Amino acid sequence: NSDKGYDQMLREMLAADELYPNDLDRLRATGYLARQYFIFNRTAWLDETIEHTAKGMLGLTFNCAKCHDHKYDPFSQAEYYKLRAIFEPYQIRTEMVSGEIDFEKDGIPRAFDAHFDVPTHLHVRGDDRNPDKSRVMEPAVPAFLSSDELKLAIEPITLPAEATHPGLREFVVNTHRQSAEQQIAAARAAVEAAKKKLVESETAVKAVASKPEAPAKDDAKPADIPADVLVRDDFSADKPEAWEQLTGKWSYENGRLIQSQTGAIRGAVRLKQMPPADFEAKLKYIPTGGETWKSVGISCDVTASGNELLAYVSAVAGGPRSQIAYKQGGNFVYPPTAQQARKVELNQPHEIVLRVRGTLLNMLVDGEHSVAFRLPASLERQRGFLELITYDAKVEFVSFELRPLPTELKLVDADAPKAKPAATDAPLPVDQAQLAVTIAEKVLKSAEEQFTSIEARAAALVGQVSNVPAKSNDGHVENVPHAVKELALAASKSERVLAASRADEELSRAELALLQAAADKKADAEKKLAAAKTALETAQKVIDMPSDAYTPLPGAKKTQEDYQNRNAGKPYSTTSTGRRTAFAKWLTDPRQPLPARVAVNHIWMRHMGKPLVPTVFDFGRKGTPPTHPELLDWLAVELIEHNWSMKHIHGLIVTSQTYRLSSSSAGATDATLAADPDNRFYWRMNPVRMESQIVRDSLLHLAGELDLSFGGPSIAINDEASHRRSLYFVHSHNDHQKFLSTFDDANVLDCYRRAESIVPQQALALENSPLATTMASKISQRLAEARPNAADSDFIRAAFVTILSVEPTAAELATMSEILNRMTELARAKKRPNPEVLARTNLVQTLLNHNDFITIR
Repeated sequence: NSDKGYDQMLREMLAADELYPNDLDRLRATGYLARQYFIFNRTAWLDETIEHTAKGMLGLTFNCAKCHDHKYDPFSQAEYYKLRAIFEPYQIRTEMVSGEIDFEKDGIPRAFDAHFDVPTHLHVRGDDRNPDKSRVMEPAVPAFLSSDELKLAIEPITLPAEATHPGLREFVVNTHRQSAEQQIAAARAAVEAAKKKLVESETAVKAVASKPEAPAKDDAKPADIPADVLVRDDFSADKPEAWEQLTGKWSYENGRLIQSQTGAIRGAVRLKQMPPADFEAKLKYIPTGGETWKSVGISCDVTASGNELLAYVSAVAGGPRSQIAYKQGGNFVYPPTAQQARKVELNQPHEIVLRVRGTLLNMLVDGEHSVAFRLPASLERQRGFLELITYDAKVEFVSFELRPLPTELKLVDADAPKAKPAATDAPLPVDQAQLAVTIAEKVLKSAEEQFTSIEARAAALVGQVSNVPAKSNDGHVENVPHAVKELALAASKSERVLAASRADEELSRAELALLQAAADKKADAEKKLAAAKTALETAQKVIDMPSDAYTPLPGAKKTQEDYQNRNAGKPYSTTSTGRRTAFAKWLTDPRQPLPARVAVNHIWMRHMGKPLVPTVFDFGRKGTPPTHPELLDWLAVELIEHNWSMKHIHGLIVTSQTYRLSSSSAGATDATLAADPDNRFYWRMNPVRMESQIVRDSLLHLAGELDLSFGGPSIAINDEASHRRSLYFVHSHNDHQKFLSTFDDANVLDCYRRAESIVPQQALALENSPLATTMASKISQRLAEARPNAADSDFIRAAFVTILSVEPTAAELATMSEILNRMTELARAKKRPNPEVLARTNLVQTLLNHNDFITIR
């Protein structure tokens, strides 16, 4: 968006770590080099780097020379491995970002040079198991692309201290501080909670001691139903005044309600009493069979208009889970964030608890919190019935209870950071509760020691680097001023004190585990306790050991280089080879003939529907010559002379007379059609098929539902509820987003030019998919809201202009008016609600299925 020059983009993609080692925004660009990462085979990793750098930036198939001299273009197998030598040293690490200490959650994948002494050898016949070690391949580019004026000039680069020691960056230190402060706050809260539990345990013991003797069993009275319980049923007998059997095969047997119909059938019994808006429903049941799904659950907000919220547990083989789902546009949506894999055994009792407060739903299964889910903002709850449901399940219902949700009961917030739900178990024995307090206090002490260690290690690293110690990469300091030595000693000791504190924690945990262990597990618990005592003694012995070796704060995490991770502990270097910088500068030199031509060819193809060079990644002898070589040359020079501005080229093309021609051939003379039937000379515009992401985004945009926010995490492939732009979907080699795949999604490994297909599944997706049906309804609603009381002809005209960007012809208007009348009458005959609205929605969906909707003309 900032129109960074294309040459600058390439330099940053190839060598930002050498050119801009302290600029994290530029370092992100080297993620290009990270995308080929392959843990099991370094050669496969570098082969892809070479292949796509050559194809994408130079338009040449260098990969053809991996096993032999190129058969068409003038470069040899030896030159292939000289090109590999340019990339041979680079590895990948993840740089910390401000505010996030977990590298798995967020970070910047970036390149850096390492292992400078690793030679590059030619692989005989391309077999990396058979390298020719008789000679070393020095980094170079193919001779036919070089000259005295345009050649590779490699110079080693000295890196700033922050690139070698990422822990020096102030935001890294602050992030570690903030994390430690959060741990201290959490530990203090845990101490208070443990003390409260101890009081509860002591109170419970006193209450038992003072409790009068219980009456004999014969005198005991059944417990009264609590006042707040609205419905309680043990299903010992049929209660037609309470339940309505809707679908399925139901019977009362042996004091239980049985549903015995299996297959793809939903069974349901409806509670005649309407539940309150905020409630807790508890169902105990025993699943006994089913063909596949074996699903049982509680449904609420069930209305005649098709609304429904559903919480269920499925015992399906291979993927038993709990799930919260909701209906939208007449179809169920199953958010991936609202499910949990869990074990579900047949012929065993289970319990589902559904708690609802406003738009927040909590689901507990077998006494454990399972799913927290908040309904999307676009979905409003509607007061409706509660049902017990089955799907392809034989089941025995044991009991059911409904009550208003207590206001003091806290639910797990789906939007809040995930935390372990508060325990609801009975009070601990007093000795265990006392030990829990001790553990909590020791955790707090460790958290405080962690903060102290962070400050000490940060200070030591600053002192170490500023005094240029003799040995610095591993934190070991020698021959430096006394003050720096003292900082290193303090940092080293702080780590040992922290280790001893954590060992003390583990000892108390082992003591608690022994108290709680079953009789047959006591021996194992005693062994672990003995090991914990030994570990603590060892840790305490070395606290005062004089040492200046410490662990610098991690500001970056090295990516595992191979499956054995043999170089995990090797420090980052103070220099870089400069090979990739030299290559990047050589590549983007204005005298280099290929990169600008390759770039404008891609831009032209995406606007004009076909490229000037049909083989977009092969400008060599095997490739197809350009259809308009002078135009290709002119555009390349135009790009270079305007600071490699892609926006300049975009603007130039889309404001050109050629681009603005109609794509229709109607009215063309017979001579024109005969002379150039394939439009080689661009006497008309080429119709351009929308990319799959644009098709989906267009549906959402027309409905006013497209989320245009930038950045953030990827969307899960099966997240149908998300309205974010389609480019944010996970792009996976194994799993594919169904709607995007239907319309020819990009290949995962490389996509220089997308395939285009016309298949029946595309029409079916625009006719039947939940996305298309839901968005058609919203588009129709938006059109109606903008034109209240509009006649059918006005609505049709607005729909054509909005969806197809064209006014309907008189014939089209007449045909659509007649169809709209027929659909309205048909809906009335079937007694469908709002027949006019339904008919207009169907008309909108018909236009969405028109070829012109997915075609740019």
